[in-house]
Amino acid sequence: MNYKLILLAGFVVILAVGFGSAYLMLNVPGVSSSHVSHGVSTSSSVPSSSSLYFLTLTQKGIAMVINPFSASSFLGFQHVVNISVNVPDQVFYWEELPYGDTVSLNQYVFVPLNNGTVKVFNSTDMKVVDTLSVGDSIGFIGVAYSPHMNRVAIADGPSGVVEVVNAHTLQVEWKDTFTTNGKTMYPCDVRWTPDGKYLLVPMKLNDSIVLINSGNGQVINVKVTSPKSEPYMLSPNVQGTMVAVEFSGNNSVGFYSLPDLSLMGMVRMPSTVVAQRGVFTPNGSYYLEASADSNDVAVISTSSFSVVNTINLPSTSTPGLSGIAIAPGGQYAFTVIHGNVKTGGMIVLISLSSMSVAYQVPLSTAPSFVVPMTSSAESYLVNNVLLPPVTGLHC
Repeated sequence: MNYKLILLAGFVVILAVGFGSAYLMLNVPGVSSSHVSHGVSTSSSVPSSSSLYFLTLTQKGIAMVINPFSASSFLGFQHVVNISVNVPDQVFYWEELPYGDTVSLNQYVFVPLNNGTVKVFNSTDMKVVDTLSVGDSIGFIGVAYSPHMNRVAIADGPSGVVEVVNAHTLQVEWKDTFTTNGKTMYPCDVRWTPDGKYLLVPMKLNDSIVLINSGNGQVINVKVTSPKSEPYMLSPNVQGTMVAVEFSGNNSVGFYSLPDLSLMGMVRMPSTVVAQRGVFTPNGSYYLEASADSNDVAVISTSSFSVVNTINLPSTSTPGLSGIAIAPGGQYAFTVIHGNVKTGGMIVLISLSSMSVAYQVPLSTAPSFVVPMTSSAESYLVNNVLLPPVTGLHC
């Protein structure tokens, strides 16, 4: 018996079986060679647990660093702004970074409080360096960074003030107050167009959307909406061709072309969703609308202008989402369940490939806004600045 021939034949069979199995894995629908985690297929381009971190500001001024992919997601904290739990003042609902940008070291972070002020702290030592006085009443106020994050736009609803601040010198470049008959038009949101040329501002109590030259504050275009529609929040797509506007008066989301603000479609929200804040997917095909009083995200098609899906997020004792944005890399959207200072809230990552919940980070604190940060900033802060994680940290 020729044992060499038998061994050679066996080796050929093993190779054939191996190649055949690999071929089947690569060609059977639904089977991927990519790593699968939490039921979501991911590739090597997806940020790993060492490359995606969140800087989270809570309602009462605690800054936290979060790794959403780690079992020990809470990495450290610092009291940046001390706000008593017995006063209505709080870090408010929204802070917007351009898609793909992150907070890095030696950068100023602007923290809007709902009393008309904005605290500014240095990302390297987490110390407050300035307080900007924009208004003096309780209500909506927010911050939006320009492309390249070298300028910051601030809108304060109660005072009617919209202003642009240099993100390096903290000097106000221009400021305007929007009122009619002595009353505020209530600009409770502001967003930059992707090219940085314009600001988009919804005037809630004036039923209008305003396009402003970001360089000098000149009003370029005013789109009048239907009476008592109350345009409330808005977000442009990455392509700079469309802006979505949330209307609190009729619980709808309107879609307008840029820069002429022609109406393209109006979408009424389902009964389980109260329109508040949304974001376009990177390719612009869908708009994700985060509900104000439920843990639901409506998926709106921007081709049919209709709700095609509703994503149900984990339930919490105090439901309602305070913001939604796209994480760097474009694989996930992340949304914040606001919660309250006693029961806490949650950060939820939504897979954009499956339009389903991918990761969730329960917090004993009540998050107001979440922004992505660089891994170098995370490493420096955790090792040199922040206090270690505390079980049951509140506020």
